[in-house]
Order: sequence, then C-alpha cells, then structure tokens
Amino acid sequence: MQVIKNLAKKIVALKSQENVVPLKDLVYLGSTFQGYYVPSNYLEASSICYCVGAGVDISLDVELATMFNSQVFIFDPMPYALDHFNTLIEKTERGEQFNASGGDGKYVYTVKRSQFDTIQFLATGIWNEKKTVKFYSPSKENYPGHSITNLQNTEDYIEAPVDKLVNIMRSLNHQHIDLLKIEIEGSEYVVIEDLLRDQLDIRVILVEFDEFHHRAGKVLATMNRINHSTNKLLKAGYKLVHSLSFYKRTFVRADVFETLQQK
Repeated sequence: MQVIKNLAKKIVALKSQENVVPLKDLVYLGSTFQGYYVPSNYLEASSICYCVGAGVDISLDVELATMFNSQVFIFDPMPYALDHFNTLIEKTERGEQFNASGGDGKYVYTVKRSQFDTIQFLATGIWNEKKTVKFYSPSKENYPGHSITNLQNTEDYIEAPVDKLVNIMRSLNHQHIDLLKIEIEGSEYVVIEDLLRDQLDIRVILVEFDEFHHRAGKVLATMNRINHSTNKLLKAGYKLVHSLSFYKRTFVRADVFETLQQK
C-alpha cells in the first residue's frame, strides 16, 4: 500500500509541472513554507500588492515592501493575524528579533520601522460577496488556518467580515493590482472565479491550492478542482510561470510576461 501511495505522490508532483512556461529572473520571497517565486525585475515603489491571507507568517508580504518598497495591503479577519502584525511592529520598534510563527518558525523578520509606512493591514476576508461568514477552525489545536469552506471538516468557527475584491479595490481607489497573493485555506477557487468574472486588472497572481494538503483521501477530486481553476486562469490570459510540487503557483498575465521576457 505504501508503494502505491509513494507512486501516487510522484505522479501528482510531476503533474504539477504541466503547463508551466518558465520565466527568467524569478526570485523567492518569504519563509520556507509561506514564500513564493515572483519576477525579480517587475515590482517597484509604485506597485500595488494585495496579500490575502496572513495568519502568523507575513514573510512574503513584508519582503514585498522591504525589497521593492511596494505598497502592500494585507487582508485577514482573524484576530491572531492582526495580533501577529501588531507584535511585529512593536518588536521592530524595540529592536527585538521576531520570528514568523508559521512552518518551522525559523524565519526572522528583517524590516525597519519606516518600512511599515508602505504596509497596511485590513481586518477583512475576501469572498464573492460582502457579508459576515463563518470561518471554521482547523483540526489541529492552535493552528492558524481558519476556513470558510470548512476545509478540515470541523465544527468550531469564528464569524468575521468578508467582501468582494472589486469592492475593496474601489474603497482603496485602486484601478489595478500589480501582485495578488491568495492563501485562504480552500476559498481560492471562489475568489479566482469571482475576480475573473469581474474582469479585474491583476497582473501577477500567487496562489496556494490549500486543498492539496488536506484531502489525502480525495486526490482525484482535489486535482480536478485545482486543474479546473488553473485552466480558468490560463484561458483568461495568464501564464503559469512556476509551480511547486504541492501546487503553490505563480501566474503572470500574458502582456506582462512578454514585457518581462524582453528585459
């Protein structure tokens, strides 16, 4: 049985590379478990970055500000996410070391107090309508991973506000998003479908298909959903430029892709 499981894992890992069109000059930002590959020569000080889903590891979010001086907007309605953000600011002001709590906990934030001027935290989630919804607790105690779709089939929940991405953009007076990170515990399918339906001007999309980690007994159904969502982005004109074996992916819109290829 273990041999079959190992073979299945290898097949799934190989399939993660289907449709990947490599883009030169990608750089890895963030911690080991919560980072992504992004174009190294794309973002600048005027760039607008939305990071949806923070938890207790905002390593990528912070590095977007420290490396590129970009305008970073972090979205997460969970109390522990806001606490983590505020603690990071407090520790930075005191000159104390602070680690991201996600993954192996080894990532140390390197940020100056002045660099928080380009980072905003908004305590709301992103969904396909404006309302208050239930975020279901993860199965592991004290694990920061609440899910609207009840990804881990639990009963406890926290109620919190969510809104459409288009509404958020209007409220912030943004006509486009240069980079969007989506790491929202199974809700990515709904959000991707909604932003494509609204035809939002989003140039780079980073997304982790979290269901891959939590549906061990439903691999085929999970892969079908991941492929379906990926194909929607491809048909909408995005290029899949990088994919890790556990389906943490980087998409770049075709026009941006062509421009970056010529640099």
